[in-house]
Amino acid sequence: MKKRATKRFGFTILELLVVISIMAVIATLATGAAVKAVKQSRNKRVEITRKTLEMALMSYRAANNEWPFQMNDLEKDPKDAGSYWAHGEDNKKVFKPMYHGKAGESSTVYFDASALMTVENGKREPLQIALSLGRTDVGLGYIDPENANKFYYYCVQFKPLTDTVKVHIQHKKSDHDCPALNESEKQP
Repeated sequence: MKKRATKRFGFTILELLVVISIMAVIATLATGAAVKAVKQSRNKRVEITRKTLEMALMSYRAANNEWPFQMNDLEKDPKDAGSYWAHGEDNKKVFKPMYHGKAGESSTVYFDASALMTVENGKREPLQIALSLGRTDVGLGYIDPENANKFYYYCVQFKPLTDTVKVHIQHKKSDHDCPALNESEKQP
């Protein structure tokens, strides 16, 4: 008896399972790398915004020969007699003059308001929207890169002896020791 040669079309189930398993491993590795990259970019965005705010304050100082705030508007640091703070939402005392200028009109743009966030009635919104609605008495903040449900305000430290200002981020406790917020963190 003569054996017939059978032509094989397609793959066996075992071959398909092996290929699918390899693809699943590659997809898992790629997804992990993508999640890590997104997390790093969110942290970097908050850090860049913090530095931008510091540079905006220094630009205001250079352009107007004064800071956009009065030292008596800030809280004195009980641990460091040479530091004054604008905690949490109170950072509006520091940034408010930069929104609209001294006389209500500002021709200088110190930062991009669309990249900054604020809270109004417990709801987060871009600063640009708040300003377009005429609300200038708002503090600047950011969404926590680790947890999108948390919102933090920038904390501003002023040192009159060195005539310097530093903007701090709140979600990393190692960044600074903001006296008011360590006792009771206010979150909208």
